[in-house]
Amino acid sequence: MFGDDITWCISDCDNTECFRHQSNMKNKSGLHSYANFKDTNDCVMKILNAPVEEDNREVSKNIKVTIEERGWPGHFISAASCLFRRNTLVTCGDIKWIVSTVGNMPAPMDLETLGIEKGQPMPIGANRYYETLVFASDDSEYNDADVSKQISFDSEWGIWGETWEEVENTYDAPDIAANKMHNIVVEEIKEKIKETYNAKTSNSV
Repeated sequence: MFGDDITWCISDCDNTECFRHQSNMKNKSGLHSYANFKDTNDCVMKILNAPVEEDNREVSKNIKVTIEERGWPGHFISAASCLFRRNTLVTCGDIKWIVSTVGNMPAPMDLETLGIEKGQPMPIGANRYYETLVFASDDSEYNDADVSKQISFDSEWGIWGETWEEVENTYDAPDIAANKMHNIVVEEIKEKIKETYNAKTSNSV
């Protein structure tokens, strides 16, 4: 199709305004050769250059995503009291998202109404002993989580139980389960942040 003769141009091209298009031909019978038509080469080059958008997508698939583990709590007002904390910064281009997991928070005193003794893990939410959330970064040098800009994801985000005993019975090692939950979310966010970056750069072109 892209040699000296573009006989099949009228069949393959959907540009109905082109003077070579079949809809504009007076004699539509038989095969037509346009090798000697003026500007034919320009038309061929335009067709050859058409896949540029696909090429850009291939390049963008290889965009680098960096992962950085940080040593301070990522979210939750009482995170400093949690024995389990992870704060992972995921960066792609100029987009920075934080995956934050907190949990295993010992009660500071006996909580008789809840049946929780001092030092026993207490819920950090409704029947929730661990939680993983994702946020966009703020503009500080620490790239802390902007909790007003939450990022959605599909993976499991909490470890639940009516009591801590139920959590322990469900998960042999709750902290390890929370760590796995965090890692799964990080993997999902790595793909989602690439898609977001690709969409952003495509729209800016």
